[in-house]
Amino acid sequence: MKKSISAIVPAGGIGKRFTVEGKKQFFSLNGRPIIYYTLAALMGAYKFDQVIIGAAPEDFTELENICESLNINNYLLSEKGEERSNTVYNALGYCSSDYVLIHDSVRPCVDKQVVYNTIQRVFEKDAVICGVRPSDTVKLLEGSKISHTLERERLLLTHTPQCFSKKLILEGLRYVFQNDLSVTDDSSAVEVLGHQVEVVPSNAENIKVTKYSDIYFLKEYLSNKFVD
Repeated sequence: MKKSISAIVPAGGIGKRFTVEGKKQFFSLNGRPIIYYTLAALMGAYKFDQVIIGAAPEDFTELENICESLNINNYLLSEKGEERSNTVYNALGYCSSDYVLIHDSVRPCVDKQVVYNTIQRVFEKDAVICGVRPSDTVKLLEGSKISHTLERERLLLTHTPQCFSKKLILEGLRYVFQNDLSVTDDSSAVEVLGHQVEVVPSNAENIKVTKYSDIYFLKEYLSNKFVD
């Protein structure tokens, strides 16, 4: 029997480091908002049982229009929380699937094979993320001085999507909230439970739009993938 999986796309951020007015997920790129390309990439990679987008209520109408333009008929909109982890937790309340894929709304360049591989692996392991090895030398600092150089072979730059069994990620987030912990990605909520998280390779182009300078890369990359 086919295992059910929902996609959760947190889209409630305000982009403090993005130096252009407005939310970066709605920044227009070649005439379409960034989140349009992100959703298109996910829909082109896998047939999800649900698509749940966590966002501010004032953005619901625009998101409805985007989903309709992509012919996404199984979407739900969930109100964002104070932090990203709260937004994900709120979205999980609408999730009817056994598994969830969580993907940043501003990672539109994810390769469909990465999405597929992450999903297939989570059906076996319950917690799977994707990432790439750093190509630069990474050093640990103490103040303004170098403490030592880290072994690149043991380091991972984490990306999304990150996939989990719904039961496991719910347990992890509840633990985080109950113990007032701070987590910077979804897998951290599972790691604090002591659960092993598997890793599959991501594509190097799967960057998270953080600064305006990232837009130059996106324009070039996406213009070659989305041709009207």
